[in-house]
Amino acid sequence: MICYKIRELISQHPLHNGRKVTLSYLADHVGIQSSAMSKIANNTGYNTSVSTIEALCKFFNCRVEDVMEYKPDDTSASE
Repeated sequence: MICYKIRELISQHPLHNGRKVTLSYLADHVGIQSSAMSKIANNTGYNTSVSTIEALCKFFNCRVEDVMEYKPDDTSASE
């Protein structure tokens, strides 16, 4: 399963241009709807585009692996 680390990034970078980074603020700067950003941040199985991942990397000045990570499902470990 792919897990997004948006909340961790926000906690590490609480301000952007002097403003508090909220999910809504982040969504505006990344160019997606606030509801989509909430789904990404809450890891609800939401699929997003590469351009959104790229925009998140640009916003936080980080690498792709800082934005998301792969965590094996429990079911695949038993196979």
